[in-house]
Amino acid sequence: MADRALSGSHRPSGSPKLLWFCALAVAGSLSLSCGGGSGKDGEKTVIQFWQFWTEPRVRAVITQAVTEFELLHPEYKVEVTDLTWDNGYQKIVAAFAAGRPPDLLELGSDWIAQFAAAGALMDLSRECARYRDTLAGWPPCFYGEQCWALPWYLSTRVIYQNDDIARIVRGDADHPIIWRDLMSNAMAATTTKPVMYGYGVNAAERHRLYKAFLPYLWSAGGELLTPDLSECALDSRAGLEAIQLLTTLSTSGLIDKQAALEELFIDGKLLYLMSGDWMYEKLKRSGKTMAYSAFRIPFAAPGVGSQTSFAGGEYLTIPRRGAHRLEALELARHLLAPKHIFNLCIATGNATPAHRDVAINPYFMEDSIRQVFIRQIPQTKWSPSHPRWVEIEEALEWGIEQAIYGRLAAQDALAQTCERINAILAEQRSDL
Repeated sequence: MADRALSGSHRPSGSPKLLWFCALAVAGSLSLSCGGGSGKDGEKTVIQFWQFWTEPRVRAVITQAVTEFELLHPEYKVEVTDLTWDNGYQKIVAAFAAGRPPDLLELGSDWIAQFAAAGALMDLSRECARYRDTLAGWPPCFYGEQCWALPWYLSTRVIYQNDDIARIVRGDADHPIIWRDLMSNAMAATTTKPVMYGYGVNAAERHRLYKAFLPYLWSAGGELLTPDLSECALDSRAGLEAIQLLTTLSTSGLIDKQAALEELFIDGKLLYLMSGDWMYEKLKRSGKTMAYSAFRIPFAAPGVGSQTSFAGGEYLTIPRRGAHRLEALELARHLLAPKHIFNLCIATGNATPAHRDVAINPYFMEDSIRQVFIRQIPQTKWSPSHPRWVEIEEALEWGIEQAIYGRLAAQDALAQTCERINAILAEQRSDL
């Protein structure tokens, strides 16, 4: 899911399975206003489009793209419904349960498998094949053998460095290549706290903490689940090294919420911060003159592992029971045009466009920070495409919290996390 989620609560507060079945249970009592609905406006076919872009500058880009679509297709009228990350998920579930989903729907990358597994989405495999060479970010689109979504907006995370602090700590602004140097630099900077901190570790903040952990797990060669998604694979050497790294960084740095860490970095008090491209926009708009740079996730050790980061994104899907699926597909194709994806990137500050042609625009090619993101994208992974991912994510974040707050030893935290995840996986198998 896109990192713009960090600006608000991005996920349902309860178990997705519970919400799903509760919605089904009350479907009969839902009013028609809960659903998307589709129909006619005079002689025009009305396409219902539900999306999450509500920030005025970005919403204006969506409005412009939709208006252009209506001018090109005067037989259609598009009704755009804004969803929020606080209650959008519940509204979507309720609409599906009521049998009145929208025609076109934006979904986060880690929600796709859940809705695909429930039979709620239209199979877009033929359309995906059409776009396979022009768009990037395909892994979350697939569940089983079919493709259920089209990439619209990609995101990843890199590490920001305050170059001024780096020069104080080590005499230069070179970037650490391996974890050992990252830790030693962070510890050296933290010796002067609260004036300076070495590394900002995400606090127990749902839907954020796992994104700060998985890059280190993957870079050490570890995995969260086995390749067939049937068992937890976290309790491994790589898992132990990754959790120990985060624990060390937390004890020598600062644990706080993402927004607070970003403000600390902007104030020039934090050496390292893992964050997304939205942070670059914050820095540019802050007016601060400090020197900063960004770099990809370091290697675990010389010649060991990779520089893999977390990837998320927003995707266009077509509900299987939508009233105007073919018309919705026309609108999706329109939104995926390079012009509209570029305008969306400009409005959001996005550094990793889903369209490959847009990625070579000078706007991206001539900016050193955006280039770090673009170079990171080929070395990214998405969270596993599992229909119970939101619950797995919750179990993972529980285990990380136990370790970084010192409630459990790292090995015990990993073992107990795997027990929780395996219980979720077993329940999923029993439901099949």
